Amino acid sequence: MQNQFPGLESKPAVQFFSFSGPAVLGMLLTSGIIIVDGLFIGNCIGRAGLASVNLTLPVIYLFMGITIMIGVGGSVKAGHALGAGMQDRACQWFSLTTALAAGVVGALTAACLLFFDPLIHLLNSDPGLHISLKTYLETILVFYPAMMMNIVFSIFLRTQGRPGLSLVFGLAGNTLNIVLDYVMIARLGMGLRGAALASGFSVTVPMCCGILWFIRGRSALRFRAFTWHFGDAGQLFLNGSSEMIGQISIGITTWVFNRVMLARIGIDGLAAYTIAGYAAFVQFMIITGFAIGLAPIVGYSFGARKTAHIKAVMRIALISGAVTGFFCWMVVLFSATGIAALFSPGNPHIRLLAQSGFGLFAAAFLFNGFNILITAYFTALGNAGVSAAIAVLRGLVLINLFVVSLPRVMGDAGIWLSYPLAEIVTLFFALAWLRQSFRSLEANSARAYESMRV
Repeated sequence: MQNQFPGLESKPAVQFFSFSGPAVLGMLLTSGIIIVDGLFIGNCIGRAGLASVNLTLPVIYLFMGITIMIGVGGSVKAGHALGAGMQDRACQWFSLTTALAAGVVGALTAACLLFFDPLIHLLNSDPGLHISLKTYLETILVFYPAMMMNIVFSIFLRTQGRPGLSLVFGLAGNTLNIVLDYVMIARLGMGLRGAALASGFSVTVPMCCGILWFIRGRSALRFRAFTWHFGDAGQLFLNGSSEMIGQISIGITTWVFNRVMLARIGIDGLAAYTIAGYAAFVQFMIITGFAIGLAPIVGYSFGARKTAHIKAVMRIALISGAVTGFFCWMVVLFSATGIAALFSPGNPHIRLLAQSGFGLFAAAFLFNGFNILITAYFTALGNAGVSAAIAVLRGLVLINLFVVSLPRVMGDAGIWLSYPLAEIVTLFFALAWLRQSFRSLEANSARAYESMRV
């Protein structure tokens, strides 16, 4: 079958940056929604607003974990089918994935609304934040399905070699979000409800664009009739399980951090951790953009049996992640108090917390890019076991072990150091598994693949 995805036949460096560049920009635009919201909330509402938004993060990470599990799992199967020249089968995987994601996210939204009051009590341990948390969450929750379907459409746009479209759709939503934040928070004084409405309306625009593209555009992946098999759904869940574990682990860890911060430092500590989280979110989204750009290349090349190409692209991705992590760490290290002042002007305690803790916290940037990209690599190969193991180590087991134990020995500094130490320990395991995978690919290439020039 004639190749319909010329971008997947380029040289490794050109290929990686042509896919990851728009993905990184798209992720920055996505993080821009969160950052702009944080700036308006911090300056117009205050520390209680920042803390309340942070308390809702475990819920959004739960939604994102399930959505990314389904979306990435389906895109891996579709990418393998495209690489093997089976476009009809790829369309069936796309249709199944979209339907499954919509159904599961819709059911999860309904469950959260049905058990809303118990959910609020689970998230929050400070009575002073109860009303603001409830106001924000009950408004933003109804927009989560649109937000999640944006993620699914974005993943599949990149899988079929059209990363620029996701960028265009995201730019439209981000532009609207900035305007609505200004109108609803700064001008109309709608507080956290206005912030939630601004974010919600802004994610509806790219969702509608994605639906129209896959229905009416010149898309290689289109909605097709498919036969439901539980085995197919099981493959989606298995292939994307590491991404789900990673996201849900972040949610659990955020919940634990919130509890520890409120208990040891109070609302100022939680607000400072929220601001640090904004900086970490930007770096994380850049690395996630690299991972999103990497996945279809590895999946397609694996299906097309291009082993040497996979290794070359992976090396470029790891170098890119290392450079990005070092740059972001340096920015946070030397601008900690300035970053805190942007989100919480006039609060010297939060600036003091930033000065003492942000640099320690951001040291994780030096290592987490390797772990995230190696996880994406194993997912793209269909090796869900290893990718899940990395995700569990870094995002659930080690970090929660450190955040509970280190403050007893090191004081408040132990909270900030929990994140980088978890990444360092995980990296030893991730690199060992990566080397083993490379050796396995070389052995398989020698036995089964024809020699090729890349």
